Amino acid sequence: MGGGVGLKTVSEPGFGRFLSVNHYSGTVVRLASGSLTVPGGVNVLLVNRDGAAIVRPTSGGKATIVPPKSLFYSRASRLSLQVARGDHTAWSIVWSGSAFPALEALLSGKIGAKSGAEKGSPRLYACKPIGPAFSSPIARLEAVMLQPVGSDAEVRELKVASVVFEVLADLLSGDDQLQLASLPADLPETIFELVDKVRSDPTLSWPLRDAADLAGYSPFHFSRVFKSLVGYGFHEYVDRCRTELAVQFLLAGEMPLDGVSRACGFGTTQGLRESIKEYLGLVPSELRSAHEPISAAKN
Repeated sequence: MGGGVGLKTVSEPGFGRFLSVNHYSGTVVRLASGSLTVPGGVNVLLVNRDGAAIVRPTSGGKATIVPPKSLFYSRASRLSLQVARGDHTAWSIVWSGSAFPALEALLSGKIGAKSGAEKGSPRLYACKPIGPAFSSPIARLEAVMLQPVGSDAEVRELKVASVVFEVLADLLSGDDQLQLASLPADLPETIFELVDKVRSDPTLSWPLRDAADLAGYSPFHFSRVFKSLVGYGFHEYVDRCRTELAVQFLLAGEMPLDGVSRACGFGTTQGLRESIKEYLGLVPSELRSAHEPISAAKN
């Protein structure tokens, strides 16, 4: 899995009877290409903490961005894989369908089925940010990983399996999501209304004073409150929302770079390049290449 991308892979001890857990880590200095092969009857849930990747069926089709702090699921797939430059940390949980027959029956059915020509067929991969819906189960998973290796192996596997069961329902519901600006669920109502407005139109200038007025704070107090609640500043939140929008345009592969920059509220194409590189470890041309025929990508 993930062949040829140069990340260190360590199998976590204490698992293996019903599922296996692997840890991936390392630094990628330039865009690395490889593949992700999931045999029939096998399922993989990737908890991606740091670093980004571009995945796509080798037979061709829509590319999916796997950003930092996201979950990615795949079954019975062969995907091309491009791993972005930067630091990477992830866990994979791998299990055979025969280990959990009831779960396999659900996953082989219409859960998460696509629309259109493929309507009713099982969903082979999905990706969503680790937002409020996933925070609790992922915290439990991390707690299990911190337990001593000598702990009861069956109990540890059962706890990890419970995480898998819990997250798959939300992960396979609706479309894939690229979200670089996920937010906590317990924001004050006025700040929640503000960030919702920013996400709906990040192309506006969004001066700090105007944002603070909308939230009912002084600019100084608003800056402190926003960063303490979200983990980064308001201007970075706006920049992340703009970058999400820009990635969508670039993956569509139709608008020139300066047009994308203007459409997304960036002052210059250089500002657009710097934001995409900062948050994803990619540059616009690499996102453009994800739109090209699969033969144009290295495997």
